Parts: sequence; C-alpha cells; structure tokens
Amino acid sequence: MAEIILPFYGQHRLVARCVKSVQVATNGRCRLILVDDASAPEEREAVERFCTGLRGVEILSHTQNRGFKESARTGLRESRDARVILLNSDTIVTPDFDVLLLDALGEPGVAAAAPVSNHPTDLYQFREYLHEAPEAVASEPFRAVARLALRNRRLADGNVTYAPYLTGMCLALNRSAFDEAGGFGEEYRHGYFEDLALSCRLRTLGYRLAIREDCFVYHEGHASYRNRPQDEKFEIIRSNFVVFSDQWAHLPEHPGLVEKMEYAGQRYPI
Repeated sequence: MAEIILPFYGQHRLVARCVKSVQVATNGRCRLILVDDASAPEEREAVERFCTGLRGVEILSHTQNRGFKESARTGLRESRDARVILLNSDTIVTPDFDVLLLDALGEPGVAAAAPVSNHPTDLYQFREYLHEAPEAVASEPFRAVARLALRNRRLADGNVTYAPYLTGMCLALNRSAFDEAGGFGEEYRHGYFEDLALSCRLRTLGYRLAIREDCFVYHEGHASYRNRPQDEKFEIIRSNFVVFSDQWAHLPEHPGLVEKMEYAGQRYPI
C-alpha cells in the first residue's frame, strides 16, 4: 500500500481529525508521515499527544516555516514507496480512499489520481451535489462526511474520469512520473499553484490525470493559511499566479481553469 504524507502548520484539532479519519479509513494499513512545518510548540505537542500509540504514524519537523511544497519534499525524502498520497490536514477521508486512488493510479498512462471534493477550490474535482453547510460538518464532522460519501456513491458517474488539472489536497502520485516531471517547481511560494504546474508538466510528458469519481474526500479549504495576514496571502497568490500564467497560459485548457478559479473565489474567498 501507499504511504501518506500529511504536511501541517498549526490547527492541531484539524490535524487530529484528519489523522483519525485516515486510521479508520485505512484500518491502519498505510504508513502516515506527518510533517510539522514549524508550528507553535503547543500545536506540535498537541499533535504528538494525539498520535502517541498510533500504529504506523511518524512525525517530522521543520525549524522554519517553509510551505506545502517543502513539507511535501521532506515527507517524500522519508518515503520508501513507489506510490505516495499527499494529503492536506484540513481533510476528512472516507473508507478505502487509498485503495480507490491507487486503483486509478494503476490505469494505463496515469501518473496522478485524486478524489472528488465538496470544495470549489478543488476545481475539476468539485461536485456541486457534495456541498454541505460548514456548520453541519463542524458539529458532527464524521457523520456529515459519511452522509456525503453515501450521496456520492449514489450519484457518481462511473469510476474514473480524466482532467487537465488536479489539486494537491489529496493526490496520489506515481513517484517515477513525479520525478520525471521534476517534482514541484522551485519558483512557487508557500502552497499555491505547485500542484497545477505539476499537472501541466505531467501532461506534457504524455501522462494522464485521473479523478476517482466514487472516492470522496471532504476538504475544509484554506485552513493552512488562517494564521497568515490577508495581505500576505493575496500577495503569494498573485505572484504565484503570474508565474503559472507565464509558463502555462498557452495551453488550451487555461481559460477553463481560470473560470473555475474565479467561481471558487466567489464562493469561498481567501
């Protein structure tokens, strides 16, 4: 089975919620590598307390905040598997999500696979029928997500579809294809657009990107950036989008991507 890499920065309650969901969904069969991106000591200690005694869970740490890309790299260096799953800490996974994603990753020519999502920022993975009021998830997260998973099981159109872009909120990767594509670009800061640029590089190499339609992962969205000033977040997004557009705006799918990004920004402002 794959190893799961889970970067986090603060938000220990969300991290614990995510870890619990992974343990239940995988029945402990996956190695879980948490990467603490220089959280406050009390936040890291809370995560450590929660993970004490859990099978197959390891915590790595940064001494300085370095962002999603570098946290993913830290986890990947520790990983030994040919297939890995990158997972955001503000997610709740559902039963056998790892099995379903790895099955999609085994399709011919597929380099990356992802689930469907309730959150518009997941762009091509977003399914409107999975929208749930945030307060419902906050009060009873696991029950609410189980209800959404059942809804998706009824409404999912087939098992695997293909998309031009996948987001990093829950992303299964073939390591050899990831390395061939050069991994995450050095030019992107703190967690915006690295995943979309990776999607472009994989496609230019001839690989396909799969969405497992019958695999749902709940995504809260924007949680990693709650501790950052609003102006700083906007500047990171703006500068990264300029870099991304300079490199990839020539692709025919780019206008459709921008349209989905604009819709996400209207529904869920940063």
